[in-house]
This record gives sequence, structure tokens and C-alpha cells, in this order.
Amino acid sequence: MSTLWQILDKPFAQLRLEQQLLAALVAFCCVALAISSVAFAVRRIRGSRFHERRFVGRPVLISWREGGALRQFDEGFCQDMSAGGMALELPFPLKVRTRLSLRMSATNLSGTGVVRHCTSSGPLYVVGVRFDRLTQGAEK
Repeated sequence: MSTLWQILDKPFAQLRLEQQLLAALVAFCCVALAISSVAFAVRRIRGSRFHERRFVGRPVLISWREGGALRQFDEGFCQDMSAGGMALELPFPLKVRTRLSLRMSATNLSGTGVVRHCTSSGPLYVVGVRFDRLTQGAEK
């Protein structure tokens, strides 16, 4: 089989079928690599989050189910929040994909979410929550 440089020196129409296929494959790989490189660069520049996070620094009442029907209640501390989620500080870990109900009485926010990650940070755990639903209204 000819080397790639010999293939690229000839007009495409003069190449044998296997050489045309090889040239098309090389062109496809180059385009795919360029697109993925641009996507990677944009993601690094913009960051991994879609929404800007803002410092909150307020307590949050959370509830979740553990062991089937047993409902747990506790208070956490909201580090920061965006339209898509929040970072909670808790004295205990929560499993990824745990469904939570959240209520921040100081701001009348309530909603539901899912634990996306849980990381140990000294004696506390930082729990990333993605919101399913978030509402702001008067307390009942």
C-alpha cells in the first residue's frame, strides 16, 4: 500500500478505492479531532457549570428517604447556589443519586433535588445537589 504522502500528492479522483477510503478516513479523523479540541477548549474557558454560583451562607432544612420508607430530617449549610443547584455542607455523607427535599426558610425557597457528588472536607462533607424543582413563595 502506498504511503499517506504519496496518496495526498495525487488528485482524489486518480486514487484507487482503498486509497480514497483511507484519505476520507484521515480527513474525517482530522475534522473530529478539531471539533473535539474546540469543544474541550470552550468547556475549559467557560467552566463545567452552566449557571453562575453565588455565595449564600444560610442554613437549609433537608429531608430524604433512607432504608426504604424511613424519612430522615436534618439541617445543612448552603455554601453557594445557582439556578441549577447548590453546594451543601453536612456533618455526614449522602449517597450519590439520593433524592432530597430542601427548604431555606430565610429566603422562602423550597424544592427538590438529587445528590450529584459528595466529598469529604475535613470533619464535614460538601454535597453537590442538582435541582429538579425550586420555588420561592410564602411559608405555610
